[in-house]
Amino acid sequence: MSSSLKEDLASLKIDRNRSRPTAVAHPQPQPQPQPQSSSHVSYRPTSAKTVRRGLGWRLFSMSLWLIPLSILGVGTYLVRDQVAKIRPATEVKFATVQEMTDSDIDKILSAKGYLRSRNQAEVGAKSPGRVERMLVEEGDRVIPGQILAVLEHNDFKAMLLSKKASVARTRAERNEAEADLRDKQRKVKRNQTLMNQYKTSSLEELEASMSQSEMSAARVEALKANMAYMEASMKETEETIQNMFILAPFEGTVLAKGAEVGETITPGGMGAASGRGSVVTLANLSLLEVETDISEGQLSKVGVGQPAEVMVTASPGKRYTGKVRKIVPLGDRARGTVKVYVQIINPDERLFPELIAIVNFLPVQKDQATKEQLSGLFIPKSAVLESSGVSSVWRIDDDKTIHKTTILTTPKSDDLVKVETGLKAGQRIVLIPKPELTENQAVSVPD
Repeated sequence: MSSSLKEDLASLKIDRNRSRPTAVAHPQPQPQPQPQSSSHVSYRPTSAKTVRRGLGWRLFSMSLWLIPLSILGVGTYLVRDQVAKIRPATEVKFATVQEMTDSDIDKILSAKGYLRSRNQAEVGAKSPGRVERMLVEEGDRVIPGQILAVLEHNDFKAMLLSKKASVARTRAERNEAEADLRDKQRKVKRNQTLMNQYKTSSLEELEASMSQSEMSAARVEALKANMAYMEASMKETEETIQNMFILAPFEGTVLAKGAEVGETITPGGMGAASGRGSVVTLANLSLLEVETDISEGQLSKVGVGQPAEVMVTASPGKRYTGKVRKIVPLGDRARGTVKVYVQIINPDERLFPELIAIVNFLPVQKDQATKEQLSGLFIPKSAVLESSGVSSVWRIDDDKTIHKTTILTTPKSDDLVKVETGLKAGQRIVLIPKPELTENQAVSVPD
C-alpha cells in the first residue's frame, strides 16, 4: 500500500506551459469521473474554458482610455491660452464705418452749439402783485395780447370807484359854477345897459357885478382843472388795474411757467426772497437759430448768408437746412472764439431752445435747400486693400480679432470711399494695414 501511495504522489505535477484562464463565466458542471481502481488516481485539474468579454467591459475599457486623452486636451488648450496671453497682440490703428450724407463730405467746417429763439422773453408784470389766476400751461401757443395771468387788484378796483365818484362830484360842481358864471355875466350886461341907456345904475354896481362874474369864471376854471386832475388819477388807476393782467407781447409758445397761483411777482425779483420776476418764458419757435462759437483761425471759412446743415441730437436722422444769419463783431479773448448765429430755415415741432446742435458749414455754391440728402456708408481710403481688382479690409470683431472682408466701393472724395456692400455702420476696420497681418490674428486698439 505504501508503494501505491508513492506512485500516486509522484504522478502529481503542475503543467506550467498551460495558459491560465482570465475569467470563468458560469462553468458548466463537470461530469463525475468513473471510479477508478485504487491502483491509479489522477489529480490533474481539468482545463477551464475561455469566456468572451461583454459590451459593458469594452465601454469601461474605452472610458479608461478617454480620461487621459481628455486631460491631455485640456492641458494643451490651457497652455495655448496662456501662451496667447503672454504673447503681445499687434497694435493697430482703426477707423469706424460711418453713415454720412453728401453734405457731410462737402462740409468745410463743423461746430457745436445750442438752439435759441430770436424772439424769446421772460414775461413779467409792470407792478408787483400776487398771482390770482394762471391761464396758460407749458407748451401752450399764444397770440399777441392774450392774457397769461392775472394779479390780485381788488384794492385798485375800490380806489377806482372812489376816484370815479370824485370825478362825478367835481363835474357837478363845475356845472354849478358854470351856471352861476352865466348868471353873473347876464347881470353885468344888464347893469351896463341900465347905466348907459337909462342912467338908472351906477358905476359901482356895474363894477361889483363884473367882479362877481370874474370870480365865478375863476371858480369854473378851478373846477375844470380839478376835474382834469381827478380824471387823470382815475385813468392812472385804470392803467394800474390793466397792468394786473399780464399779456403776451408776441406770438409764441410757453416754454416754462415762472410762478403759480398765490406767489408774489416783483419786477426785477431775484428769487423767492424778493418774489418771482416773471410769470412765463415765451419764445417764437418759428424763429429758431443755432448759437455757436467759431475759433478765430477758422473764421475765414464762414460768411454771412453761407449755407449750412443743422443736426440735432434729440432728432436723429433729421437734417435741417440753415444759413449763417449773423457774425457777432466781438471776439472772446479768453477762448479765442467768435459767436456765430445760424438760422434754421425749415424748423418743425421737434425743435425747441437749449437743444444741442451740430452745424456743418457748406460751400457757398451748394444749394442744399433743394438737394435731397441720401445717406451711405463711408470709410477712409487708407483702410482699403486692392488685389487683382478686388477691394478688401481687415474687420475688427468684438473679441479684437481681425478678419479679411471683401467689399464693393465707390470713390467719393480724396480721402473717403463709399461702401456699397460688405460692411455695416459702426463696425471697426484696420487703418493702414500692415502686410504681416493674418486671419484671426489678435490685435490691440487704442482706447
